[in-house]
Amino acid sequence: MSMTPSTPKVFLSFAFEDKALAGQIARLLQDNGIDTWWAEWCIAAGDSIRQKIDDGLGNCTHFIVLLTPASVTKPWVAAEMDAGLVRKLSRGTKFIALRCGLSPSALPPLLQGLLSPQVDSASLDLEQLIHDIHGITRKPPLGEVPRAARIGVKTAASYSTAANAMARLFVERSKNATRLDPNFSIAELSEELGLSHDDVRDAVHELKGFLENHRDSVIYAKDGLFAHFDRYWMPWDTDDDALRVATGLVNEPDFPKQPEDQARVLGWPARRLNPAIALLADRGLIKELRSHTGGPWQFATMIKTDATRRFVKSRN
Repeated sequence: MSMTPSTPKVFLSFAFEDKALAGQIARLLQDNGIDTWWAEWCIAAGDSIRQKIDDGLGNCTHFIVLLTPASVTKPWVAAEMDAGLVRKLSRGTKFIALRCGLSPSALPPLLQGLLSPQVDSASLDLEQLIHDIHGITRKPPLGEVPRAARIGVKTAASYSTAANAMARLFVERSKNATRLDPNFSIAELSEELGLSHDDVRDAVHELKGFLENHRDSVIYAKDGLFAHFDRYWMPWDTDDDALRVATGLVNEPDFPKQPEDQARVLGWPARRLNPAIALLADRGLIKELRSHTGGPWQFATMIKTDATRRFVKSRN
């Protein structure tokens, strides 16, 4: 069998009366990439039994003893367990007791504190033992962190709790970060946020630089809302994204001027790219042409200027 330095090596201890079950265990372990020392394989005619056992014990990473009503009474098995426990203490060898026909309370006192898997000779299933020996965790894969945990409780410190809640609602509900995406009435905001109508109006007033209020019936975001607030509740920072777009315009001859082409180059959705372009436009760092197609893009095209170059230079 071809082995790597990480191949686990098992010494299997058993009583003669349990030879058939021990053979099944040995074959299953060997068939699943675990180099197994079993007396029937490893001691040939004329070999020194003591020397072969010492060699098997000396090289093992895992000591497995098959404990049955027959084996717990055998001095030879007890002597091998003593050697296995010494290796556990001195070299960190994993000591595993497999039970067949015994309860945990029937094990020797030193082993009762160890997890001892139960095996059944009639339907032998060693899948979990094989996984444990190979170090395959029982834990399921770690899932994606929910957005609520990813963004935590971060808020814009200069705004009230109500204003933060309102800004966060716009940020998280928007599909493309365009002006009417999304929009709410005062009544809808009151229901969404659990605030009174007056509290909603106060929050809209507090965010007047970022929101437009059309007669309390349509409240929608200005360009700057997403550019300013995305950093608090989205997994990107619009300042960094704006610098990336400006750097592309200034330093990369083939960097496109149309947002849909930029999105393909950068691998960003419109929801992320629109605020970055809006930030550059609001600060006068590019010349831009707005889109009037009603699609996902706020801007149709943009052109770099000296202000773009100075912006990139100042950040580098």
